Amino acid sequence: MNKLYTAQEVADKLQIKKNTVYELIKRGELYSSKVGKQLRISEQQLNQYLERSDSGSTLTGSQSATLGSPGGNLQIPELPPESSLLKRDYLLHSSGLILCGQFSPALELLISQISIHPAGIPVLQSFMNSYNSLYSLYFQKAHIACASLEREQICSLVPGTPLSLLCLYEYDLGFYVRSGNPRNITELRDLSRKGIKFINREKGSTPRIYLDQFLFSNKIAPSQLDGYSTELVSDLSAAAAITTCKADVALGEEYAAHQSGLLDFIPLQSLPMYLVMETAALSQPGFSALLEIVRSEDFRTILQGQTGYNVTRTGELLSI
Repeated sequence: MNKLYTAQEVADKLQIKKNTVYELIKRGELYSSKVGKQLRISEQQLNQYLERSDSGSTLTGSQSATLGSPGGNLQIPELPPESSLLKRDYLLHSSGLILCGQFSPALELLISQISIHPAGIPVLQSFMNSYNSLYSLYFQKAHIACASLEREQICSLVPGTPLSLLCLYEYDLGFYVRSGNPRNITELRDLSRKGIKFINREKGSTPRIYLDQFLFSNKIAPSQLDGYSTELVSDLSAAAAITTCKADVALGEEYAAHQSGLLDFIPLQSLPMYLVMETAALSQPGFSALLEIVRSEDFRTILQGQTGYNVTRTGELLSI
């Protein structure tokens, strides 16, 4: 669930003044929403701000960021200036693994399991799409990147680095439509039909990459899709847009459609979700526990039961 925070709760988490939170919102650095007449910041909006802060050094001095995870709160310690280039390895030994990936019930389960494993260590999840996760891995800002792309695409985004791909699960990518599919949307070509209101995902996300490849291959101009330029940043927000009739159709993983209870899901393609790591890192702390958990029969059983994901390839390790 995407938890909502008050301005004071965000101030407490970031160890800053409440007025500073309002100033960040005013400057457009921290996104917020109105619930009735009250201002609220969702966990997703807070995590997005923290990701931008990490790349742009918005937090300074003695301030530090704390992200919630199923395994508890993990605080990122302030690094000495001379150690900034070693941030990832510093955190591995002092705090835990940095995992980049968009929200997924499978990742929530994995992180919770690592936190209680005898050889496990804390995991900090940074909420990013496939492209940005691999980008962070390439620039050594993360230990693990979650990506749902072809192996050739992954190699091209992390060039010159021996990689290991651990399959977490396979899932269906498809359409979110209102119950009964009143607009009769069954294939990607339908998105260009007159009167169909589409809502897109952000650049770098798997649904966006999948759609853009189709449009390019079939010589369909993005401008032919009503709503192509309107972007959302998660499966849950895309599903919510259809539930609230802001659009007729969106792309995403199946789990978000089931959570609402008001949507139908039209599958288009089965894709793998990989945990991408540097092969040399597999011998470092925490990775052995990760492999053991994902390959265990208990994890596969719980994962399939809670999410309905295909676990046939779960635990398969590929080297590229």
